Amino acid sequence: MAGFLERFRKKIITSVGGEDNTVEVNQKEIDDKIALGVLLWVVAEADEKFLPQEETKIKEVLLTYSKIADKDLPMVLTSVRQAAEERIDLYRFTREIKENLNYDRRREIIKELFRVACADKELNDSELEVIRKIAYLFYISHKDFIEAKIEVKKEFGLDTAGF
Repeated sequence: MAGFLERFRKKIITSVGGEDNTVEVNQKEIDDKIALGVLLWVVAEADEKFLPQEETKIKEVLLTYSKIADKDLPMVLTSVRQAAEERIDLYRFTREIKENLNYDRRREIIKELFRVACADKELNDSELEVIRKIAYLFYISHKDFIEAKIEVKKEFGLDTAGF
């Protein structure tokens, strides 16, 4: 897994700092992009129908929260897509990623995962279970998981009865 993560970091560093890496890039910022991008993609594919609304939401989240430049977005999305196609082991991936992310950032990632899952105005059981698994692996409390789910469902105008 370290090999995969290192390859992905190099792609992100190159996209941010250029081929000669003249820009200093913080590893934590890179890991945020990796975690967010790959996990968003995994959730979007969970229901076996990757919709344009989900890809649009992934782009929006990456541009907004990861501060990826518009010009770098296609390369980052290609890298994220490749990682998702490799069918990452969520346990190993989240274990490696969470070491560099504090609890609040991990909780924010869970909210973003819900936003992608709800982009089509539906929270599918498969998407919910993937997010639940990631939240568990990120050591997100059940209370925070439920609060994130309810908050995002309200944002999208979805029914929150029964959570």
